[in-house]
Formats: sequence, structure tokens, C-alpha cells
Amino acid sequence: MGRPTGIPDTLHLAAAYIGRHGWTRDHRLYDSHDNCQRDCPVHRTGMFPASILGAVRAALVGRPKWYLTSTPPGTPEAYAATLDHLNYHLSSYGAAGMRAPVIPWSNAPRRTLAEVVAALRAAASTAPRRAFVGPVGLAPVVPLRPRTSRSDRPSAGLFDLPHSA
Repeated sequence: MGRPTGIPDTLHLAAAYIGRHGWTRDHRLYDSHDNCQRDCPVHRTGMFPASILGAVRAALVGRPKWYLTSTPPGTPEAYAATLDHLNYHLSSYGAAGMRAPVIPWSNAPRRTLAEVVAALRAAASTAPRRAFVGPVGLAPVVPLRPRTSRSDRPSAGLFDLPHSA
């Protein structure tokens, strides 16, 4: 699995990861893999069945990754941009007869692995084709002037309580 250069690549790699290693609908990133005798493909390859969120992380890093703090620079921003687009796609266009953000969509009853893979590929087709550079897809920070005195505060509003004398 090579490192993706943009949102479409990331979503295609996430679809491939789920297609190859399996999918879990739980809110966890990866299958907990309890009660295993250590002779399964997970123990041989280190690749766990993943939720959509876990598959996107694995696509960006090249393997399952629970924490993004020790990843290459730009990975958390690429992860956020990819999930932002996926949420937009699933909420706007929908997939498999449902419009909803990623987690409710993937946890819907009777959701199948094939539907998840198809949704990731469809979202890749609507993603912007630009490469990840810096904090991709994040809203610009609007600098606010710090308050320096009481006169800078807004006037009494609807929810302000009257001061007692």
C-alpha cells in the first residue's frame, strides 16, 4: 500500500483495505480480535478488519494505526480532510439508499461490506483531485482581537442577567 497523495487515493486505498482485510461496523477503529488462537490472517499479517475510520487511517499510514500522534507530518490533516469529504458525500449523495454521516451510515442495520466498499469508491469519484499539502481542507483560522477592557464587551444581551446593586 503506497502513501496516498489526495482524498481520492485515500478513499480508494481504504476501500481496498476493507475489501482485503474485512470490515467491522463497530464504533471502534479495528476489530478487537478476541478469542483468537493466534493462527489467523490477522496475526500473520497484522492487518485487522477495520471500520471506515480505521480503514482511512490504514490507507494514510500503510497499516492499522490507533493514534495519529506518531504519524508523518500532515497525516492528521489528511485524515480530517478525507473524513470531511466522506461525511459530505454520504450526507449529500448518500449510498445504499441512505443519506447520513459516516458513523450512522456504516452502523445502519443490514449494512454490508460490499456497500461500504462501493460507498468509499463513489466518494472517491466526487472528491477534489488536489494533492494533500499542509493542513488540507481545514477552514482558515480567523484571528480575533483579544479583549482588553470591559468596554470591549458586547452590550447587555437577551441572556445577560441583571446586576444587583
